[in-house]
Amino acid sequence: MDGKAYQQNLMNLCASGNHDVTKKYGVCGIICAILLFPCGLICLFSDVEKRCVRCGAKV
Repeated sequence: MDGKAYQQNLMNLCASGNHDVTKKYGVCGIICAILLFPCGLICLFSDVEKRCVRCGAKV
């Protein structure tokens, strides 16, 4: 399988809804979690961004 076909296969997975999701926590959520523990964990979990690694779409 050459590179273009492999890349197209991965994009087809994203198009069908099988995203490779990663989480990225925001700076504000991390600071609140440290300073206001344990109530700051609510801020941490609400300040999360989920994105697909392959296509970059927000999930």
